[in-house]
Amino acid sequence: IVVTPSNSRITTYARVIIVVLRAAAAAARGILKLNPSLDTSVHVNYIKIIRSINADNIIDIFPSVVKHIELTSDKVERLELIQETRKVLQCQENMDVLVEKDLLPAIINSAIELFDCEQSQSVQFELMSIICLFPQSHLTEKTLSRLHGAAQSSSPLIRRQSLVLVMKTVPIETSIKFLLAFLDDDDARVRSTSVQNLAVIVSEKQSTLPMSFYHKIVESLSDTHDEVRLRSVEIVANMAFQHKAQLVKIPGCTSRQLTVIQHAFMQLCMLMCDTSTAVRIKTAAILGRFTEVDPEFLVQTLDKKMKPYMKLVPEGVKVKQEFSAGRVWGGDAPIKTTAGEINIINPASCGAFVHGMEDEFSAVRQNTVQSICELSMSCEEFSEVAVPHLIDMLNDEIQSVRLLTISSLQRITQNIELYEDQLETVLSVLEESNVEIRQSLHKLLSSAKLNTQVSVRRVLKGLLDNLKKYPQDCSSVYKCVRGVGDNNAVYAALLAPELLSKHPYLYQTEPNTDDNCYIATMILVFNAAKHNPIIMSMFHEYTPRHYIYIAGLLPDLVPHLPQVYKQQQATVTSYNTQFMLDSLNTLLHRFVTLSKSQDFNVLQKITDDIMKIGRLSNSIRSQSSFLIKVLNIFLKLFKLRFYIIKSEAPCADRIKDKVSEIIANLCELGCVFRGGQTEVTAVLLRFYAIQFLKLYVPDASVTEKELELCRSHVVERLKSCRTAVPHSILNGKRFNIFQWFESQPNVISNDITMSTATILSPASNTEHVHEFPSHLSLSLHLEAETTHLTPGDLAVKIVYPGSRTAFYQPHVDCTLQDYYESTVFVGEQSWSNPGTLRISLVLPCNLTRDSDAVFNRLYGKDKAWVDVSDIVLLKIHPKTPR
Repeated sequence: IVVTPSNSRITTYARVIIVVLRAAAAAARGILKLNPSLDTSVHVNYIKIIRSINADNIIDIFPSVVKHIELTSDKVERLELIQETRKVLQCQENMDVLVEKDLLPAIINSAIELFDCEQSQSVQFELMSIICLFPQSHLTEKTLSRLHGAAQSSSPLIRRQSLVLVMKTVPIETSIKFLLAFLDDDDARVRSTSVQNLAVIVSEKQSTLPMSFYHKIVESLSDTHDEVRLRSVEIVANMAFQHKAQLVKIPGCTSRQLTVIQHAFMQLCMLMCDTSTAVRIKTAAILGRFTEVDPEFLVQTLDKKMKPYMKLVPEGVKVKQEFSAGRVWGGDAPIKTTAGEINIINPASCGAFVHGMEDEFSAVRQNTVQSICELSMSCEEFSEVAVPHLIDMLNDEIQSVRLLTISSLQRITQNIELYEDQLETVLSVLEESNVEIRQSLHKLLSSAKLNTQVSVRRVLKGLLDNLKKYPQDCSSVYKCVRGVGDNNAVYAALLAPELLSKHPYLYQTEPNTDDNCYIATMILVFNAAKHNPIIMSMFHEYTPRHYIYIAGLLPDLVPHLPQVYKQQQATVTSYNTQFMLDSLNTLLHRFVTLSKSQDFNVLQKITDDIMKIGRLSNSIRSQSSFLIKVLNIFLKLFKLRFYIIKSEAPCADRIKDKVSEIIANLCELGCVFRGGQTEVTAVLLRFYAIQFLKLYVPDASVTEKELELCRSHVVERLKSCRTAVPHSILNGKRFNIFQWFESQPNVISNDITMSTATILSPASNTEHVHEFPSHLSLSLHLEAETTHLTPGDLAVKIVYPGSRTAFYQPHVDCTLQDYYESTVFVGEQSWSNPGTLRISLVLPCNLTRDSDAVFNRLYGKDKAWVDVSDIVLLKIHPKTPR
């Protein structure tokens, strides 16, 4: 207060001011006593009290909180208190306590009274939000009718909240009519809430909307709000599938009607040009579900110009036909004009998929390609028109779109042919640096049917160029040419003289069988000869010998040609797979018989014989490897026992190393091999090894408790495998695994598989030295082919000079099924000379289960690493930076 009177009257003015201020302070104190909510400190304390409410103290505190809210006169403070109260009630534990103590009726009545007396719409909205949290069984009809009447409020927020309450408390049939009435609301948020609730009714509650509301829902597709259009797409699609057989009139036409599914399909096609990206993405994805639409409507989605059959000429209207004056090139075609034509569909729906494939957002293009693929699988006429458009999508700038396009074409081209003009675009993808795209394209070409011999020649040339540029694609290219030969045997026969380098009068030199390109060409020829035997009459003298070699090298890719075997029966012995399996079982039983003699030289010779049999054919590589692993474990156990018996003072460290080696081999047996009796054999062998260590290796300190725990685990595993449990294991006696082998006629069967990995890149090279500064790291890009394992489970094992071993399990870059691709960073301190790295791929074998406790203790680690690939040698030289 500024006082500017004369000096003589200053004292009087000051006294008056002091009296006024004292009176105002007294009045304020009196008001605070009458209404404590006006005191800021009281309000803050109540906020803290509400935030501290939990299931233990809610009974004591919550009634006073409700009473305080009723007495609070300030709108802002009341709103804040109600918001904090809503957070308390959102906790299910607090709500359960209130229900149990029967306090909800009083709370609901207080909320209704506040709602009726409240003038602030924001506070009313929060009160309705709280009421929506209460269980429906505690809401009386009077309460519900009062809240439903709030739907006529002038506030959009209250109308939205009333729709949520109606959805929760009213039967579905009544709520549908109630919600549909708000599709014409002036506020977009209310319309959005209405459509969202209708979508929940249709999709989650699996309810059927009456056909009488179809046109009203279709009108929502042109709403100005993005969320309304987005939700309406799903509702229209569901109604189309529910009422697919019913008919819809065409405006201005009485002679023809469309089915609901056709009408809805074309209505949704119009949204492919929508301004909202989310609407276009949703529409592009949902169009693929309309597999029952007639082909003429599907084909129209790939042409922006309306087809003639999409127009109707009214009865009695004549078609006028005139000829061009010829002034324009190609303009002499007859021009047909019709007055009063009727369009069956809206012109805006034409070329919907073309708009989708040209969209600027990759998600729209992806969903469009996916929908085209799904529709093409159900309509052959549409697939013939769609293939050229999909092939153009191979030029897309986004890698995921190209990859999806290739997989879609692979599914479609099983029923159609690829033409020469389309191959140029397809084969250009082979130049991609991404291995996933290249291998996906190989699968596409292997399943495609070509229509000319020129196409076969171009495909083979493109694959051979790919093989020269990317040698790591060798296996994938071999599989591809096998499919090309199988699917196009007629055209391959026409190219046979060229592929076999036949000349009318010049003698050709014998090709090198180590040339990957030559092997790929011969795989194509051999697979074509299976369907067209005339090709075999064009073989050179050396071709049958090459066939025997390639068939032994790649038995899964080369078919059986009896005529070729007959030509070579004097010089080549063909090995029967079953004969070799019988030989393996015979050698196993011989090993079992001679195991009592403990003659290590004889037992080792049996193992060597098995190894030689496995080299005869790749078809029994898994079986022979499994048997060798089993017999090597026996040999190591026998040698360990012999060492302990013969040595006066056995070395504890040596015994520990041998035990760890045996455990690692047992883990490898259980992780790498599958099928047949491999699981049963691995389980029994693990138990036998523990029993053996307890009897003959005192340093192992295997206790009776550990042995019994392993015994119970063996019984569970054998029962899960539906295999009879040996009596000695059930009775707690000593188990003789050799007696079990004698009772099994065929332990080695044809269905045994082995998990392996072949490192394609980098290749072993000890001549080239990778130099890098010691304060930085060297990145190694690994690519490998996998068999019978998940690439994501693999880890990289690196052995540095000095025997330091490191394991890395980096992120897998590639999503191909049988392909591993990743990057590993290698770092080391500076060396004076280059050193050799040993790189391999390994599988982890966890030893953390209760049944593996004894292995965990003996091995000394929670995880054992099992090698599944060959070792790659690289030289590196970390140098001290200058």
